[in-house]
Amino acid sequence: MASSIRIIEKPDWISWDEIHQVIWDSHAENRKKGIFMRYPSLPGDEIRKKIGPEGIMLVALTEDDRLVGTAAFFPKAIRTWFGKYTYAYCCFASVLPAYNGQGIYKALCARQEELAREMGIDKMYFDTHEKNRHIIQNAIKAGYKYVDLQFYRDHFNVALVKWLDGCPYPDSKCRLEYHFKALKVRIKNSVLARFLPKHQ
Repeated sequence: MASSIRIIEKPDWISWDEIHQVIWDSHAENRKKGIFMRYPSLPGDEIRKKIGPEGIMLVALTEDDRLVGTAAFFPKAIRTWFGKYTYAYCCFASVLPAYNGQGIYKALCARQEELAREMGIDKMYFDTHEKNRHIIQNAIKAGYKYVDLQFYRDHFNVALVKWLDGCPYPDSKCRLEYHFKALKVRIKNSVLARFLPKHQ
């Protein structure tokens, strides 16, 4: 990461609307590809509410205090195939296109993990559009595992988990559990789609 970039918790002088703008702008390429996600469209006040009082919003700032990246997380109880636990639910991760390739996204994620550990949380969780391949591939390289598939209105979201102390399951089990769950979700959605009214 460029030495002039620093990662800190959101200061009061940065507004939630500014954070919304950076998130929105960072997803411009996804929108060009037809990948539309709900979170980047949320206005600033909705972002603040989503994170809640227990959550943390991180910001990446340049030397002259320009906001160029964001990442947030909050504690959330989530049930998956291996049980119900409290995770650091990661969301609103973004870096302005002009600052891509400088390690800012990786630094934001690393800081999330540090803070999660300080809160006594040892599992990181996030979900994203299944066509958001770049982010998914980066997450896999960073140690995340596929755990779930969810349906949101008109697309599927892949859910991934990272055990900060190392995954207790072999890769083969993670893959099998994920593919079994994904198959069930896709079949259920396919069956429901036959009975739901078509959009006019």
